[in-house]
Amino acid sequence: MRAPRPRALASLALLIALGAVPAGAEGLPPGHDAATRDTDVDRLLARADAEEQRIVAQLDDARPRLDLVRRRMVARGRAYYRLRRAGLLPAGGGFDALVDHAARVERTRRALERDVTAEASLSKHIGEMEARLAQVRADKAPLAVQREALQRARQALQEIEERRAAFARAFETSVRPDAVAIYGADMGPAPDALSGFRDRRGRLPFPLAGRAEVNRVNRGGGPGVEFVASSGTPVRSVAAGRVAFADRADAYGLTIIVDHGDHYYSLYGSLGSSDVRAGETVSAGARLGTVGSVDGAAPRLYFELRHDASTLDPGPWLGL
Repeated sequence: MRAPRPRALASLALLIALGAVPAGAEGLPPGHDAATRDTDVDRLLARADAEEQRIVAQLDDARPRLDLVRRRMVARGRAYYRLRRAGLLPAGGGFDALVDHAARVERTRRALERDVTAEASLSKHIGEMEARLAQVRADKAPLAVQREALQRARQALQEIEERRAAFARAFETSVRPDAVAIYGADMGPAPDALSGFRDRRGRLPFPLAGRAEVNRVNRGGGPGVEFVASSGTPVRSVAAGRVAFADRADAYGLTIIVDHGDHYYSLYGSLGSSDVRAGETVSAGARLGTVGSVDGAAPRLYFELRHDASTLDPGPWLGL
């Protein structure tokens, strides 16, 4: 099968990056998937870069030669014009002088013709190289865009995985008092004052002040409650603790997790905004953020309690 041209390779790389070319198509080996797309684009870009550099080097060599030929052609043209205007030599010059003059005119004419031919050839060659250079650069543009898009996608996936890992680690902070699991940086151990949360069962305050409609739900695999309230309503920490997580999390949206010590955690999801950062120590009733709206639904706060890896029914803790 004939090898694809550079322009076809660029188009192929674009389709690969978009996932439009199946594995095995256009000579690609089976198993060619998203894991190799970056390599494909990088290889084609490297090839285009090398071609661009080669053409630029050739142009840098050809353009001075063309300039030299043109200047020489102008000089010979003027010399030929002067020789032609001189015509026959003055009387007394002799036959030999006449023959020599005619020979000089002919040599100048032939040299001028060679210059004209060289100028035309170099001009054509340079024009073709400039057109090729423009084509190579045009082919590189979508490849560069796709490489940037793939890099952004890879970074976004990495950030999602890091958030998931940070979310899972947030519920380990009481188990490992020597480190706080946060997204971004370890802020150190939780203070000794974070204790006694279990004694608050049945007396835990609501995370929202004022009137709110309360619904029991099961969003993350365990029991939780939703407080339907106005958008922007302040969300308060139900007890003192340390912020173990403050970022977006699967199924919860913008989420804050507070570590209350003794392996107890409170989770506040579907927030509209966050006023705290992971690692901060908060007091009971401290403002954590505000109620938000997710996917066009009525504004609400999702609330959950956990002990170790188990999700607790928050109803008895809140006196519901």
